[in-house]
Parts: sequence; C-alpha cells; structure tokens
Amino acid sequence: MENELIKAVKAKLAAMTTIEKAGFSDPAKAEQYFKEKEQILEDIVKVLETVTGDQAAETEALKQTVKELRDGIKGQAANPRELSRRELCYRLGKALAAAWGGNHGALAELNFTPNLKAENWTNPHDVSWSDKGWKLSGVAEKAALGSPMGNLATNEQYLINPIYETEIMQDAAKKSVMMGLVRNRPMMGPSIMLPTRDRGGVQLHWLTAYGQQITGSKPRGAERVELKAYTLAGYIPWYDEFEEDIFVDLGAMFMDEFTEVYGQEFDRQCLLADDDPFTGAMEAAGTVKVSIAGATVNDLSWKDFRDAVYKIPAEERKDCAWFLNETVLNHVANIEDTTGRPIWRRPMEAMPGKLDLYPYHEVGILPQMADIGADTPFAIFMNPKRIQHGNRKGIEIKKFDQTTESLEYGELFLRFRKRDGFLVTRPENNIIVLKTKAAGG
Repeated sequence: MENELIKAVKAKLAAMTTIEKAGFSDPAKAEQYFKEKEQILEDIVKVLETVTGDQAAETEALKQTVKELRDGIKGQAANPRELSRRELCYRLGKALAAAWGGNHGALAELNFTPNLKAENWTNPHDVSWSDKGWKLSGVAEKAALGSPMGNLATNEQYLINPIYETEIMQDAAKKSVMMGLVRNRPMMGPSIMLPTRDRGGVQLHWLTAYGQQITGSKPRGAERVELKAYTLAGYIPWYDEFEEDIFVDLGAMFMDEFTEVYGQEFDRQCLLADDDPFTGAMEAAGTVKVSIAGATVNDLSWKDFRDAVYKIPAEERKDCAWFLNETVLNHVANIEDTTGRPIWRRPMEAMPGKLDLYPYHEVGILPQMADIGADTPFAIFMNPKRIQHGNRKGIEIKKFDQTTESLEYGELFLRFRKRDGFLVTRPENNIIVLKTKAAGG
C-alpha cells in the first residue's frame, strides 16, 4: 500500500505543475508568487526526509521532480514575463467569454477554476484540468485523488485567476479613498476574533526594595471582537455575442465596472454604512459627536476643526486625519479675513496638504455642503487603522439570466461575488464626528 506521506506529496506536486506562466504586470507580485511556490517545495522536501520503509526509489524520484520544479521556478523568478495592461484585458475578456459559453478548456488555460456551490469556496490549487474534465486533487474529504468533480455541465460559477484578481484589486484601490488606509488582513474563514487592546492595557509597577512583593490589580486584557465576512454580489449588464476582436474591450469593461462600484462600496462600508450589513465610522457607537459653533453649516469655520481635534488624546491624534467632502473643504478654503483675503489658501496657491496641521482626505460619498441640514454629521477625524478590513480571497463570476429583466426584455447580467468584512474597533474617545447643531440649538 502506498505511503500516505507519498500520496500527499504527489498531490502537492500535481498542483505545482500549474505554475502561472501568463505573466505579471507588477514585479513585486511576481516575486511574492514565486516565493510562495518555493515555500511549498521546501515543505515537500522536509516531508520526503521523514519517509521511511521500502519507498526509497519512489522518494528519490519525487526528490528529482522537486529539483526540476525548483530550477524552473528560479528561472521564471529571475526573468518573470511582464504582462502588459492590454494583454491582461485580453486574457480577462477571453476568460469572461469562455465562462459565458462554458468553454472549460479555455478557462483552464487561463487558470480560471470552477467554484463549487458551497459556503467555503473551492481552493484553485485543489483543481486541475485534463482531457477528462475538471478534477479535484488531494482533497480526500471532497473526492478521491484524481477523481472527477462530478456534473459540471450546469456549474457556471468560476473563480478568476488569482493573479488577475490581484491586478483587479489594485485598480479598485485607485477608485477608493479608504482601501489603502485601513488595516487589511486576510481571512481564511467566515469570521475571526481580533484582540483590540487600547491604551492603558499594560500596567507598570516599581519595585523599591529587594524581595518586595508586587501588589497588583488584574491588568486589563485585550477585548476580543469578531470580524465577520459576508458575500457582496453585483450584476453587470452583459450581452451574448463574443468575438475575439472584442476581448480587450470586454476585459477592460469588466475591470472598469467592477472597480468603480467596489471602490465606492468599500468606502461606504468604512464610513457611512449603518448596519448595512456593517457599521461605518460615522454611525459607530461611542464616537465623540462635536457640534460646530455656528447655527448652520454655512457658519463653519476652521476653528471648528481646531477645537474638535482636542476632544481625543494626543497619542491618538498623531495618527489621525480628517475625512470630508470636497465641497466642505472648498468652503473652508474660501473663508476670508476682515480684509477679504482667504485665510487658508490664496487663489494662486495650491491646496494645502493639511487642515490645521492634520492631513485630510476628500471623500465624494460624504455629505456635500448643499445636503447638510440641522443635526447632520458631515466630517470624521480618526486614525483609519481603527477600521479593520477582512479580505477573503477570490472573485467569482457567473452568467446570470434568472432575472425579471431577462424574462421580460431578454437582458442578461454577469454576476460577480466577493467576500469582505469591515469592523470599526475601539471608537470610544478615539473617533470624532463633526456635525451641525440641532434645529433651534
């Protein structure tokens, strides 16, 4: 009977034969990708060293396979093929067309993999393609090694090539204000528990005599909070005719549509969402609400910003920034002194990078001046790292024609799904929300 360790090694080596050759548009991402592959090979070598018994010949053969793969990886890592933007769009468009038409061979060539209809999405490394169809490799609880996945004729859910996913998310970050500022962490499951130690979590004691006993109170430990991830689905109006000469436009269209709406939704969940399904900083419980001095938002002054920041401790302030709509910022920039000169910025000057010594970020989804009424929050002062973003890998696409529009008008949609979690941590006395006074206040 074949050694179980040998079986496991063979499964990993089978997955290693699908090393991405499509290229990378970012050298740093290429380096990271190949480092991960090197680590897998290192783990395989360590396992082979523990194999005993009469498996010596097979072990040596596997070691030789590992050596060849390692040499191949070193060659590719030294000279990773650069993937141009146009080629990325072409390959993405070709894969979208293949997913729409159920061309599994083309999808496998582009490293798109079917996603089983389960809560835990299929790991792309567990799936391989052969002349007999899709197969799961080395996943005993799902299927025996090398056995067919089953009836995939009706499975139209596919996971985007992980390398293309990385490129898409880099584009999405350019459409979002918050994505590059919050604390991002990978999630392997639907939820994780996070320790959120605040200032004062460590207690100190001075010993003033030899042998003195430490009299202590119990130190306040880190509070643990749960970061949950939910599935976001979007529907892009699509059409049903594909020719090779439109693959570039098809890929570019998907990237534009996805990154635009995802970037905005990312910011909304971070800042404005009210239990929908997460709660953003402006609606989080425990934030410090500060009303401006004037009766209406038109009386807003730079002094309101200055007075507000001192509501939270200095050690927290040093990492904070303002988040506000550009129309509010423009109002502050146009405030004049008694001689009619702008206090903050003269017409010939560029916009300053700080608002009364603190950096600021213009966020289009926050309230505009014209929409700010009485008792309305409109600006946030905080350390954006207070917001935790949980990222579960994978973007899924699916042909979606089960809609009212499809039945009535023949309109089709390409559905995408992605899994994310958002959590504002320790907002109490750490986040300021600037607002107008209540009516009659």
